[in-house]
Amino acid sequence: MRNTLLFGLAAVCFMGSGALGDDWPQKPVTLVVPFQAGGITDIVARKLEAGIADQIGQNVVVANVGGHSSVGTRRVIDAAPDGYEFLIHETGIMTAEAMGVQDFGYRDLTPVAAVTEMCLVAVARADSGWKTVADIGASKGDDPVIAGVTIGGASHMGIAKAAEIGGFTIRPVQAGGSAAAFASLMGGQIDLMITAPAGAASYYFDKDGKKLEAPEAVPVLYLGDAPHPRLPGIQTMADAGSDEKLCFPHFIFAPAGTPDDIVDKMASAVQHAYKQPDGLYDFFAGAGGAELYLEGEELRSYLEKSWEQIQPLAAAAGGN
Repeated sequence: MRNTLLFGLAAVCFMGSGALGDDWPQKPVTLVVPFQAGGITDIVARKLEAGIADQIGQNVVVANVGGHSSVGTRRVIDAAPDGYEFLIHETGIMTAEAMGVQDFGYRDLTPVAAVTEMCLVAVARADSGWKTVADIGASKGDDPVIAGVTIGGASHMGIAKAAEIGGFTIRPVQAGGSAAAFASLMGGQIDLMITAPAGAASYYFDKDGKKLEAPEAVPVLYLGDAPHPRLPGIQTMADAGSDEKLCFPHFIFAPAGTPDDIVDKMASAVQHAYKQPDGLYDFFAGAGGAELYLEGEELRSYLEKSWEQIQPLAAAAGGN
């Protein structure tokens, strides 16, 4: 009798889960951005918003959650796994855990998709005399390089990797976005910054790809593993002797336990939205990013490899 009852309960749960997925969505879906409006993750969410809505037949609401990004992440971890709340985040979800800022992370969520990939560029003042990260190491010795970053963010991890390869130490300071960091670089408050390929190229090359006669800044390392078409002659990770690349995607997560068919439908909607005209793909291509779309086992493998790369960098950075 007990076994029959347990079997019946399991069957009801299974049928309920399938029905939930079959009927999804029946109301608007929320994309939680764990940052204030106007940042890059917010732009990613809003570039995906209309395309996802078009595909699933319901409105998509972008909800910005201020404060530390852990607040928005925790909101989705704690949400019901019914397909009506999703998180959009970047590798900051890993760095915050590795640095001890939060005791939860991507493994407490169900991965849905990854989109876009941006390999950043370390940039120094042109009058520094540096052309490569090895030049920085040889020049600075034991003196730390003052690095303008967003503490704990992609820029912090990128410059930490550049320092590891170049053999120098950094003293990270909060510099804000690329425009603010560039102003600090030009003003001599920092020695090194990091930005997207399009921004780095504009500091050093004209619109035809020729070196400016008197550039104010010089790209010293592209964190990709192959030359970037906008950065001819600029050192890559491979040039610097590394067999890695350090690039930063955006991830979409669902609460753990979200039914597989809902996850699959949302992934399909994200893929549809990614390639919409004047959408996310075009936006990142304009900034010098690379095409990326992952789901399923490929995505899970990518997350694991990213964690293996980010975790030691972030843990070490937490001691700076």
